[in-house]
Amino acid sequence: AQWYERRVREAVVSTQSTGLFRVLSKRRLLSGTKSLTNLAKKSDTRFLPLPTFSEVGSELVDRVRAAGTGHFLHLTGQYYDHDSTLTRNLIVRAGKTLDSDFIPEVIMDAALTEAEMKMVTNILVDTKECRFVSGGEVNGVGSEDWDHGYLLGTTFGLFSKHGSILRQDTKNRTLMHLSSRESGPLGGKLWLKDVENVFVDLSSKPWSTQTLGVKTQQDRLKLLEVEDVWCDAAEEEEGAGLEPSHEELGELMLRTEWVVKAAAQLVYLTSVNRFNNARVPLYVPKLVSAEANPWVEMRDSLWRDGVKFKLEKSRKDYVP
Repeated sequence: AQWYERRVREAVVSTQSTGLFRVLSKRRLLSGTKSLTNLAKKSDTRFLPLPTFSEVGSELVDRVRAAGTGHFLHLTGQYYDHDSTLTRNLIVRAGKTLDSDFIPEVIMDAALTEAEMKMVTNILVDTKECRFVSGGEVNGVGSEDWDHGYLLGTTFGLFSKHGSILRQDTKNRTLMHLSSRESGPLGGKLWLKDVENVFVDLSSKPWSTQTLGVKTQQDRLKLLEVEDVWCDAAEEEEGAGLEPSHEELGELMLRTEWVVKAAAQLVYLTSVNRFNNARVPLYVPKLVSAEANPWVEMRDSLWRDGVKFKLEKSRKDYVP
């Protein structure tokens, strides 16, 4: 995450473009368009610094023990721009196991260096109350509040602050369980072999609602909806029909970053559990595609560079 976000900043500076930098920096948000000015007024908390490891690290073990034995999540956020050497990290207790619905309990929310992130993982592993650790990401940009997350590792899942939404069966990896609140027409079960495509939808400008879902033979199922905290109905009506500005395209890329990554993880999971690993299509709105949004094109290029970087590093580190 740090490598990727550092490359984003380097790319913005090297191209001498101010559009995305306005989006990433509160100081420049105020010089943007009217919608971005309104956005800056609403999202001051997005740029407030989080506690550092030196402030909360000594309390982590006690907090984990106080939370009780269970499955813990080590999650990262999106674009923590207060300090380029730091990444937002959350430690969350997800119940005793991931075999049932859970309500996430935040143990720590802090900005850490890469070395401190490894230290935190080691602390969790060495604490007897921690039965297992899973990674993942939440959708909060900077230090703003988050409301959704996804899990990575041995078990994939989607969750909100109110509880789990979709979790992978720990014994049968081709089966996903929908929470009791989201069971819908599938009766609480989603077989990966039945998924025909994964999709991301956006509401009309200013794109206040993001939807992640899957299409099966039986239904077009919405798994989650992310409500944008910066938008309201009046702004949506006012902005309807207008073409997005360069700055708005950059902001849209940032605001949809998490939901697109969550969709991509679901595509991968579904594809590897199908016959012959047949790839499941991912459909995203035009405005968050590389063809229509130059910031998405830049981001996707950096993602590809990141994969290449990791592959090259793994070859160098490989000892026959």
